[in-house]
Formats: sequence, structure tokens, C-alpha cells
Amino acid sequence: MVSEIIKDLMKSKGLNNIQMAELLGIKPQSFTNKLFRDSYTVDELIKILDILDCKLVIQPNPEVTYTISKKIIS
Repeated sequence: MVSEIIKDLMKSKGLNNIQMAELLGIKPQSFTNKLFRDSYTVDELIKILDILDCKLVIQPNPEVTYTISKKIIS
């Protein structure tokens, strides 16, 4: 899922896998594997998004109710 978004963004910026790998400082095969496996560390994802002039946004799912409880320690 994330890889498809990254590929679309790369295409819009005119970047191929080899160029992206060079910008990330990794081997092209390593980058291709990450795309195939859809597996990135947070740091890798942030670097990729920086290169693509994007940002990572984390927001709560509006369909899920969260309960926060406070525990007082005395």
C-alpha cells in the first residue's frame, strides 16, 4: 500500500528506482526490495518523503473510540 503511493509520487517527480536509491544512499536492489516488500523503517520513510517533498502525518482514526485513563501514583 505505502509502496504504491511512493511509486506514484516518484513518477510525478520523474524519479526512478536507481535515482531514488542514490538519493537515499543505498543500493538500487535494496530500494527495489523495500518497494516489493512494502517494508520501511520510520527513518527510511521520512527520508523518502523528504526527497519527494511530502510529510508523514499521523492522525487518529475517526471510526475508533479511544479511552485514556490516568493512574495516580502516590
